[in-house]
Amino acid sequence: MKIIPRSGQKLSVLVVDDEADIREALVTFLEMMECFNFIVEAKDGQDAFLKYQNQSFDLIVTDLIMPKASGIDLIMNIKKVEKNKEAKTPIMILSANLTSEEVQKAIAFGVKHALTKPCTAQAFMDKVAEVMSKMKRDKVKVLEE
Repeated sequence: MKIIPRSGQKLSVLVVDDEADIREALVTFLEMMECFNFIVEAKDGQDAFLKYQNQSFDLIVTDLIMPKASGIDLIMNIKKVEKNKEAKTPIMILSANLTSEEVQKAIAFGVKHALTKPCTAQAFMDKVAEVMSKMKRDKVKVLEE
């Protein structure tokens, strides 16, 4: 599956991981998809929430275990802000630490998309395309390959 922005749409994604090499790899994979106009990086949940407050994103990809503020903290803060908003930001978890407790917390906050690290570039890009095609149909077109 390949996704492309609909005419006039610009897509943005926030990549949150405390490991710079992981962020770099994820950014490379997202660039390979050729659909995101803005790819923003954050080193932890606190940094990510500050960036979220200053810009809207079409997708957030976050790790769970990070210093200062975890992925669950980030998700909780975003959901508080979006509580009364009609449009919700899709959040995808990408973590090596997908314990049942963490998954249950994420589900409780409405997160439905997760992938375990390590994963292949193709598995990551497929999951991103799946999330965007389900959650952002107004902004993307899906092309079957």
